[in-house]
Amino acid sequence: MSDAAAGGMHLFLARSSLQFLMATALASDRRQRTREPCRMLFLPDMLEPALFLRATQAWPESPFDRVQHVDARGSSAVVRRELRRAVSVARPASLTVFNDREEAGQAALIAVARDFPQARRLCAEDGSLAYTDFEYRAHGRVTRLRQRLRLGRRWHDVRVLGTNPLVQQFVALHPALLRQALRHRPVAAFPAAALDSPALRSLAVRLCEATGFDPSTVPAGATVLTVSHSSYATRNPDYAQLVRDCAARLGRRPERFFVKYHPRESQPDYLQLCGPGGARQVARSLPAECLYLMLRDRELAVVGGMSTSLLTAGLLMPRVRCVALMHASPTGETWDRRLLDALRITPLADAAGIDQYFDTEDDATDRNDRPHLAEHDAPR
Repeated sequence: MSDAAAGGMHLFLARSSLQFLMATALASDRRQRTREPCRMLFLPDMLEPALFLRATQAWPESPFDRVQHVDARGSSAVVRRELRRAVSVARPASLTVFNDREEAGQAALIAVARDFPQARRLCAEDGSLAYTDFEYRAHGRVTRLRQRLRLGRRWHDVRVLGTNPLVQQFVALHPALLRQALRHRPVAAFPAAALDSPALRSLAVRLCEATGFDPSTVPAGATVLTVSHSSYATRNPDYAQLVRDCAARLGRRPERFFVKYHPRESQPDYLQLCGPGGARQVARSLPAECLYLMLRDRELAVVGGMSTSLLTAGLLMPRVRCVALMHASPTGETWDRRLLDALRITPLADAAGIDQYFDTEDDATDRNDRPHLAEHDAPR
């Protein structure tokens, strides 16, 4: 049975800022193509959920009939009950989750499969894990028993996002680049054009206004340095030094550069990158994905560690140049070379490589900016 034939609501369960924005794009595409109703179930797992709740209160371009807030601070049993109630009321034609491993996503999938078997069940990508070889550790025996008591026999110990047996289709921005575990499952292409939808752009504008960030202050040719959480730097000491080396090189360029710290970072400027004459700090409460959406129209460089925020820049910004700081700490991550090439991500492993990369970029900029001489003006 088709989604339309089911005759109900298209539900999206979002928890993070990236999931919220991607759900908005998917719902915008759905509404534009079919005019069918969409609803957001927002179960926030983020530092400042009120930022999104305020931004969506006055949102005339919203593709959702409602953004339904489910308070994540309640007990596990209360959250599951609220999700089941929301599913029952919506009588869904489809459900899209972004994480089919965590309890909330599985509770929603199980409720839809049990009560509305005709509804389509989808899982959309949630960043870099769809393209790398990372696997979650298997749950212990006690956890498996507890989760089956909570959710029933259809709970699964998912180790690769998107492989839950209840998921009927995986949605990806780059299907051809998916990891092996997902490549042979039913896959649909994410509607990339929807990333330019009025609904998504208006939401990004509201979030920028709420955090005091003006995208026009980031000129073409600028560099955005995304910095991982200080706990990550503690586990990976080589990473912190690479960031400092990169900031030192960027500080010698005439173009401004910007620093975006992790939204959960509590220290003001733990790498001391934003002092007098240094970088300008972008409000850490602003989701990096929102920053990228607002800067899609210009050529920029984004530099960061091997994190979802760097990969997302390559996914969301068609004109971006991405630089991955490939540190050598034992807990550092690695990405497939094919993925790096496809998303125009240049890996750099030391200060010399950083200097060479930006020297080359600066030389290319100088050549492009140099006025072309007419033939009769050329030196003889």
